[in-house]
Amino acid sequence: MIHNIEEERKKQNRREAFLSEPFSDEELMRLISQVEEKALIHAPGGMKEEIFFRLGAQKRRRQKRQIFSYRAKVLVGMAAALAVLFLVPVNDSETADTLYSGIVGVSDRDEKARDEWEQEALDRQQDIDRKWERYCKGQERAYARKQYFEKIADKLTDYEKWED
Repeated sequence: MIHNIEEERKKQNRREAFLSEPFSDEELMRLISQVEEKALIHAPGGMKEEIFFRLGAQKRRRQKRQIFSYRAKVLVGMAAALAVLFLVPVNDSETADTLYSGIVGVSDRDEKARDEWEQEALDRQQDIDRKWERYCKGQERAYARKQYFEKIADKLTDYEKWED
């Protein structure tokens, strides 16, 4: 109801402001000159700074919400992982030993697996070293070949000078 009253007032004001006759050329020129002289209405002094401050505040709030959301997701994931660890029953004794040895220490079987892993790592490192040595020797041969051809090119240019 109040909404309708406000709308009616706006319509009435529009009707009163409506000009029945168009401006004459002189009146129109006078209106244009007045607008050109007084047209620019300046914004309040601190309006720009206030707008940028509010935008920055909104951006900071959004970032805080995103960080909070991320932290909450991580905490929920950690809680779920811990719940699964504690609530899943372990019936197999070998699985229980494996879990216990992973928490407390290393069993003999794990010690053998570690030795095999270390041996494989040493073999890979030795293979890398051999390849590096072959690469270095190849580079030395390429350098020697380059020097040899440069000497030949120098001799040929010297020979041309002798004929002249």
